[in-house]
Amino acid sequence: MFLVTYYLTILTFYLGVLIYSLPIPLSGLKRWAPRLIADAFYIMTLLFSMSSVVSFSEILQGLLGGNWNFFLSYMKASIFFRSQLLVFLGSINGILSNLKFLSGFTRIISMIMGSISASLYAFTIMYAIATLVRYSFWTLIMIGLALMAIPFRISRGAGAFLIAFALVFNTALPLYIQFAKMLIISEDKELSTPIIFGNVINMARQPLYTGYIGLEYPSGYIGPLPVYSSVYIISATGFLQQNLTMYYDVCGHQFYTNISRASMASLCKSMLQTNAPLCRVDIMVYGLIVYREGIALHAMPFPKSVNITTFTSTYIEVYTDSDTEYSFYISIVDSYTIKSLKIDGKSISDVNSVFKYKWYWYNLNGKTYEISIPPGVHRIEIELDKDASSNIEPDETYVYEAQLALMDYSNAPGLLDEITRIMYIDVVGAALYTSLLLSISVGLAKLLGGVSRIRVIP
Repeated sequence: MFLVTYYLTILTFYLGVLIYSLPIPLSGLKRWAPRLIADAFYIMTLLFSMSSVVSFSEILQGLLGGNWNFFLSYMKASIFFRSQLLVFLGSINGILSNLKFLSGFTRIISMIMGSISASLYAFTIMYAIATLVRYSFWTLIMIGLALMAIPFRISRGAGAFLIAFALVFNTALPLYIQFAKMLIISEDKELSTPIIFGNVINMARQPLYTGYIGLEYPSGYIGPLPVYSSVYIISATGFLQQNLTMYYDVCGHQFYTNISRASMASLCKSMLQTNAPLCRVDIMVYGLIVYREGIALHAMPFPKSVNITTFTSTYIEVYTDSDTEYSFYISIVDSYTIKSLKIDGKSISDVNSVFKYKWYWYNLNGKTYEISIPPGVHRIEIELDKDASSNIEPDETYVYEAQLALMDYSNAPGLLDEITRIMYIDVVGAALYTSLLLSISVGLAKLLGGVSRIRVIP
């Protein structure tokens, strides 16, 4: 695109020179000569100075406190948080709808869900714009310059708008967090952290997309809290000052994580100094390889590398590499039955010979099998039968109780502040800020693509 713009600029210049030299006294045509020459110099100047302009905009962004990585993390966490909040409120609304005398509460919850949905749409649109600008910034700039370089100003306005759009949104979009803070929080009020989020990974640093989190605190235990993606969300600020132990609670096992008897407030200390109501704490689950639909694979000691090529409810294929001998565990709920186990293509004749123990997981029973794997690279194949009529996940009642217990430990002012922020800032503020940036982009586009009054040759 750089070369296309360069050659289009040269073409524009020579067209201007050619029109000047034509022996035809047509004033309408001759008037284009100085314009084309001026446009060529102008586009060439923009082309070679654009990197300096972008560097200046990034310096300005840094001085104002913008950070793209933090902004994108904030947007993703906010979208996941609102999605889970909608699922939770929808479940509560479904339960209350069966109770006729609580119909008023269902209307209130429906109103809140409408506001949260509007907030989710606003954040999703802003995140889509953010990813477009962040990952296609120079593409937009170069396409804009190429459009501006087309002779006779055929697409000058469109090119100027693309450049202005990319520059303004790349510079100012990460400043939305400061803009939202300015709208709702006074300067003398310290900002709390209502959302805790992070990535959930195993010891091979592979994401764990599904499962349940359990929180053990000095006076009790809250769980299972479902995880719907590789990002978990906790919105209860009441836990911040307590020493917590976080488990990955699946298939009758409470897998330890890197958060053990630790205060979230201390872990979030550096994040609490930021301008966003957000704290990131990544969770590493020890021993667990993967969990999905009532099946958990885990190992101890953990192999050097793990590659799951196939994982269905009837067939699993795993490749492992380890320098030492280790135990490979298969934990399944009673809805599953192991038909066969193969190590490097060789079947284990009696599956019961590797049975280890039984366990009880909320309302489900299950069992665990142990296989000793020697050092080296090995392929493990598991064939399963599934009873489609049996449950494979904990009953929803346990999940509701855990979520309600978590809400009970949230301080009421923080929860009300969050609902207010969702209904006011995230709906009005996001649309207002996006509209403001679009208006600035249009103004800058008019400035960049305006008709030049410079006469190169008198």
